[in-house]
Amino acid sequence: MPVIMGRKTFDSMGKILPGRINIVITSQADWKAPDAYVAHDVASAIHQAEDADTKEIFIIGGGKIFNDTSTLANRIYLTRVHITIEGDTHYPQIDELQWEKVSETFHHKDEKHEYAFTFETWERKQ
Repeated sequence: MPVIMGRKTFDSMGKILPGRINIVITSQADWKAPDAYVAHDVASAIHQAEDADTKEIFIIGGGKIFNDTSTLANRIYLTRVHITIEGDTHYPQIDELQWEKVSETFHHKDEKHEYAFTFETWERKQ
């Protein structure tokens, strides 16, 4: 399963996501990371992901990558964490005229999760 992300998102994780094909989009010509593929634009990243012969390609951030690919997506897997945290990047508002929420599962905070969260799946309307 390919995951596409921006370089800042990759840097914030500090490592690749195991068990996945990690594709990092960066404008830095000489940037490299062990075990990650590098692309310099969204189209190249998607082409690399398609070469993996997969059923789904996952775009995992950051904000610019979400904005650049929002018209390409057919499904959104969204996790809403139930806490307000200061930040400078936000997921774009979902236009309910174009998208339909098809599932929603609430999870309480527990020993593995510091905050309660809701996992949502949205499908693009036909």
